[in-house]
Amino acid sequence: MNLKKNINELNKYGITYLPNMYTRKQCENYVSLSESIIKKFIKKKLPMAPDCQQIENPFRHDDKYLNLIHNSSIEKILSTLLDENFILINSNIINRKLRDDVPVGGTGIGDTWHTDSRYLGGKRLDKGFSYIAITMLNDFTEKNGATLYIPSSHFRRGIPERHKNYKSQKMLGKAGTIVIFDSGLWHKGGESTHNDRWSMYSYYGPWFVKPYFRFPEMLGEKFGKKLNKPLRRLFHYTSTPPLNEEERKHTVIKE
Repeated sequence: MNLKKNINELNKYGITYLPNMYTRKQCENYVSLSESIIKKFIKKKLPMAPDCQQIENPFRHDDKYLNLIHNSSIEKILSTLLDENFILINSNIINRKLRDDVPVGGTGIGDTWHTDSRYLGGKRLDKGFSYIAITMLNDFTEKNGATLYIPSSHFRRGIPERHKNYKSQKMLGKAGTIVIFDSGLWHKGGESTHNDRWSMYSYYGPWFVKPYFRFPEMLGEKFGKKLNKPLRRLFHYTSTPPLNEEERKHTVIKE
């Protein structure tokens, strides 16, 4: 890892690659674990898209996924770009694969051009507001629906046309690679194939942004006590607003 290079790439192109963050064996283990969870979903007939399967909050099913949410490289990059109190907004496992064993229809995810930033009055928030880390659990190739993106599009403040044929590049890499990109980067999922393309998407932002889910309530204090300090911070155990001013005056607390 070259911190200065990664920061420069994120600022200039909106994207940077961190290869060899996890071994191929570790990735295979996560794929196997994810497949077993999806099979349980299928057995329970939970809504699921036959062309894109996802596991929201995978750490609810197995805390081994916590090792994908936080590592020293992500910490160094995002604490520089955001600040030391950055948090997790959302995290899920995705396999953009065509499957014949999914009996119940569901909604796909991210298959048209979009950003994961936020808009006010039709104008997107400025670049550098939040970031997404994709951990590739399979190789991302030309043949398994690798994510498409438009370099430097994080400078644009408008809304991409969802179905337009933009000139783009593909996020390609070996299993174990982490791709970090600005949430304002224009991107979309590649076309689903019959090949696996497992990956974990984790969305990070400043401490004052609301997460998609109420993590401390979802996970409970017993779960929270098992977490190290960085993970407690990421899961909002140290940035959930107080009930009132009698409880405490500040939202962010140091542990």
